[in-house]
Amino acid sequence: MRRRRYAWAPVIAYMVTIWIVSSLSHPSFPVELFPLRDKGVHFVEYAVLGFLAMHAGLLTFHRRPAARILLFVLLFGVLFGLLDEIHQAFVPGRSADVRDLVADSIGVLAGSLTRLLARVVRDRARPTDEAHP
Repeated sequence: MRRRRYAWAPVIAYMVTIWIVSSLSHPSFPVELFPLRDKGVHFVEYAVLGFLAMHAGLLTFHRRPAARILLFVLLFGVLFGLLDEIHQAFVPGRSADVRDLVADSIGVLAGSLTRLLARVVRDRARPTDEAHP
């Protein structure tokens, strides 16, 4: 149980951060520095969430197939993105946008696949038990 709590703590902390920033009417963030401006920010923001959630999922559900963990993370991230867009509809100066949700979803996919790829690369680089008794 402790392992799960620690694995998901960064994910929850990051989600709280996203929620707080989404609650600001006019966040003072230099959006123009990102490619695709607002959509680029959404992509990067949710790519980090996807990476963190995939990492936590791999630690928590290590006996499950990676594809199943990936599907869980994608569903988790997209649902949080949807909730965040609905939340923004009620924040003065902000609005809900389906294109933002698409950028969020692509970001979650990219971040989670990046973490999964890192695991595959690490596992392939690790020596086998036969070579090193």
